[in-house]
Amino acid sequence: MYVYQLTYRDEGNLLPIGYFGSWKKARNVMKKYRSTLPGFKEYPNYFILKKVKLDEDDYYFPEE
Repeated sequence: MYVYQLTYRDEGNLLPIGYFGSWKKARNVMKKYRSTLPGFKEYPNYFILKKVKLDEDDYYFPEE
């Protein structure tokens, strides 16, 4: 099962906005933030929408 993680990157900070059950729902929330909320609408390209698999380790260990 997958969820969609919506995050906003602001000057080196990652601000989690939420997790959504569908890409469409996450995209609609992103559009709302981009069009109406001060701070977000001035930098509309700082959003990150990522598909994340549940119940799985998401950390990457590089092999030596």
